[in-house]
Amino acid sequence: MDVFFVGCLALAISSVATAIAIGPWTAPYQIRTFEHVQTRFGKPAARLLWLIIAIISGGSGAAILSGMRPSYAAPSVYGEPPQ
Repeated sequence: MDVFFVGCLALAISSVATAIAIGPWTAPYQIRTFEHVQTRFGKPAARLLWLIIAIISGGSGAAILSGMRPSYAAPSVYGEPPQ
């Protein structure tokens, strides 16, 4: 259940970050990090940063939901029964 929640949360964050990157919103660009990127490199760079966050979050969410784990992680560590 926890794995499903975390995976869905990562996909939701990915969706929101994608909407921010391609949408007309200005409020998310007032966050300090994005404001700094925007003043130094321009709005396209800040949009690219949001898009990078969306791609990383989406990939992480897909990996979590598909059950991918590092080779050293045993399923019992996560409280799940062995498969």
